[in-house]
Amino acid sequence: MMWWRRGRLAAGSSVRGAGGWELLLVAALAPWASPAAADEVPTAPSGAEHSAQTLPRDSPGRRPWDASIGGVLVYGPEFAGSDRQSLRLNPGFYLRWDRISIATRGGFRSASEPGERGGLRIDLSPSERWRINVGLRYDLGRQESSSGQLMGMGNIPSTLRVRTSATYKLWDGWSAGATAVFDALGRGGGWQGDAHLGRELRFSPDTTWSLGAALAYAGDRHMQTYFGVTDEQSLRSGYPVYTPPAGMRDLSAAVNARTELGGSWHMFYGGSAARLLGPAAASPLTRQRDVWSANLGLVYRF
Repeated sequence: MMWWRRGRLAAGSSVRGAGGWELLLVAALAPWASPAAADEVPTAPSGAEHSAQTLPRDSPGRRPWDASIGGVLVYGPEFAGSDRQSLRLNPGFYLRWDRISIATRGGFRSASEPGERGGLRIDLSPSERWRINVGLRYDLGRQESSSGQLMGMGNIPSTLRVRTSATYKLWDGWSAGATAVFDALGRGGGWQGDAHLGRELRFSPDTTWSLGAALAYAGDRHMQTYFGVTDEQSLRSGYPVYTPPAGMRDLSAAVNARTELGGSWHMFYGGSAARLLGPAAASPLTRQRDVWSANLGLVYRF
């Protein structure tokens, strides 16, 4: 059973060695590595920001910190484009002090914050309507041995990713926004981004549902790393040589829910589906263009 999802790097790609500051930064963030992989089909953001379980961010009655721990079961493809599914159990946690927070996954946060993934995050939002965040996520990388379909493709090294996002709350629970992610250490991740639309609905006093869709785009380096095949990789793996350009990567949709169980416990659950597009869909690594995943998590808040 895999404990962490990982990305893959074209073995023929050059990898810049980490400098001293990079090693210190990676070492500091290693315990907070996110289980989300850079080469996974992104889960669509699933609605507007919602703070029904906590007071507004700037309310005098809101305590300055929050914390939670738990675990989540994830069933999904071994990598983007794979036709093989796997089940993983991932531990998780969330810590917040004022506007700075860190989480292994968005569902572990003390209040529903759809569309937010794991990692270190700084909330720069000027208002409840405009949500602006800048964050860091440590990507553990991936071994080709994690899937038989990747044998000969080489490994991706760990890296640090910078994530920026902006979301505007529209009306009646609707929101729209955009996200951009960059490989801060230049280790083959390149950049990717998406535009998303979502809505959040109150199903009952204890349960909130959220749904959304996103259209993702990626640069040529990202496409080459995760969907391309170099000459060397072709010789080792048997896949034909493939050099994808920048382009649309996938269209995804998600439905998620959060239920308060009483006391300090809550659970989150949902699923997502995506269709690979353009250069990603044309890759020889893509065995299946349509992929899906499901998750179920249990969280204890302090």
